[in-house]
Amino acid sequence: MEEKYVGIDIHRDYGVACVRDIEGKIVDEFRFGNNIEGINQVKEKLGSNKTHIAIESTGNMWVVLWDKLEEMKSDLHLVHPLKTKAIASNKLKNDKLDAKMLAKLLRGDMLVCSYVPPRDVRDDRETVRLRASLVRMRTQVINKIRSIFHKYCIKYQGPLYQKSGMEFLNTLDLRPVDMSALKSYLETLKTLNAQIESVNSQIADNNNEDVRLLMSVPGIDYYSAVLIHSEIGDISRFPSHNKLASWVGLVPSMHQSGTSFYTGKITKEGSKRLRWILVQCAHASIRANTKINGFYGKIAKRRGDNKAVVAVARKLVKIIYAVLTTRNPSLYGDKIKTEKKIKRMKKIAERTA
Repeated sequence: MEEKYVGIDIHRDYGVACVRDIEGKIVDEFRFGNNIEGINQVKEKLGSNKTHIAIESTGNMWVVLWDKLEEMKSDLHLVHPLKTKAIASNKLKNDKLDAKMLAKLLRGDMLVCSYVPPRDVRDDRETVRLRASLVRMRTQVINKIRSIFHKYCIKYQGPLYQKSGMEFLNTLDLRPVDMSALKSYLETLKTLNAQIESVNSQIADNNNEDVRLLMSVPGIDYYSAVLIHSEIGDISRFPSHNKLASWVGLVPSMHQSGTSFYTGKITKEGSKRLRWILVQCAHASIRANTKINGFYGKIAKRRGDNKAVVAVARKLVKIIYAVLTTRNPSLYGDKIKTEKKIKRMKKIAERTA
C-alpha cells in the first residue's frame, strides 16, 4: 500500500482530515464527528499500512482519537500549533487549511512535535492528577469548616481529615444553621477521604521498575516517584541531566545586553506539577540525608533558604537522571529506608476503599 501523510485538526465536536500521497497530492479530505463512531470512520478510511498521521494538539480533545489510532500501529505525531510557525502565522486560519498544512509539513518532516508517553504512563499521570484534584477539593471543604470555627472562636490545629479531627467535629454543638452546614461538609469530607484513599491504593499498585529506582532517592516516596516518572516518561529523550533540568524549568534564565550576559530567576518552563513535586522532595531530602542537608546549608548561608531549596531540587534532577539512565539505585540512598518505602507502598496498594 502506498504511503499516506495525514493531517488532522481536531475540535470538541468534530475533526477535519486531509490525506496526501507520497508526492504531496491531496487524495482525500473529510470531516468526522469527534466521537467513537466518527473515530472508527477515520480508522476505516486510513487503514494501518504506511500511514503517517499528524494531529493538532487542542486541549485534551486529541486523546481518545490518539488512543484509537495507536491501535492501528500508525506513525503518530502530536503537533502543538504555537510551535508550528506555518500554522501559528496563518492569518486565514480555518479547519481544512490547517489539516492541509499539517499533512504538507508532515510529508516534508518539518513539524515540531510533542512527546506523548506510552498509554500506561499516561494512565499514571491521570491518576496522580486525579489525586491532586481530590486533595484540592478536600482543602476547600476544610477551609469552609475552619471558617465556621473562626465564627465561634473554636481553635483546633490538627488535620481535620484524620480520625482525631473527624471525632472532634462530631463533638461540636453549634447553631442549627451552622450545624447543618458542618454536617454537610463532614459528609463531603468523609467521601473525599475515601476517594483519596482509593486513589492512593491505585497509585501504590505500581510495578514499574523506574518507580522503584526513583524511590531509592532521598525524599522521594511512592507518590512522588509515580508522579515524577509519569511526567518525565522516557528518560532517553534527554541527552544529559542539564537538558532534563532545562525541560523541567529549574535552570536560570539567560539575558543579554550588548556584549554582556547575566542570569536571572529560573525559567519555570515545563511541567508545573513536576517542578512542584521536586521542590517538595527537596524539602524531604534535606531532612532525610546528611549530604544533601550539608549541600543545602552551604547555599542557604550565602543565598538564602528559597534559593538553596531550588538548588537541592536541581540536584535531585541530576540524581534522578543518573538513577534512570544507569538503572542503579541512588548512591545517596539508604537500602533499608528504600525497602521501608517499598513495603509501605505495597501495604497501601492492598488497602480497599
